[in-house]
Amino acid sequence: MDASAVPQESLADVLSARARRTPMDRLVLDIVGGLLIGAAAIWARPPAWFPLLAAATCFACYGCWAVTERRRHADLIASAAIASPAWRFARQASAVLGIAAYVTLLFAILGLALGPIKS
Repeated sequence: MDASAVPQESLADVLSARARRTPMDRLVLDIVGGLLIGAAAIWARPPAWFPLLAAATCFACYGCWAVTERRRHADLIASAAIASPAWRFARQASAVLGIAAYVTLLFAILGLALGPIKS
């Protein structure tokens, strides 16, 4: 198989296509569920609440990003010359916050796996 013949898709392309295929009900469930679980984690403070909060933030940010991505795609199809700056800001902010939450989740899980380190 020739590797040059296979189209190379970026992570953003794959997630964008997935966002357009996902029903809006599921995206709203991601947003609301992420916010509720994050609020419950902050309120109850169970053991390992920080990774739970980071994972909930990832879900909520993906839902927000996917909704704004669908809006951007609809604007591109409708040939809207200028996208709304508020939608663009919301899309970029949810992407940055989601990536930060994902990195935080990875470090929090690593911290749980390593446990307390004594010197």
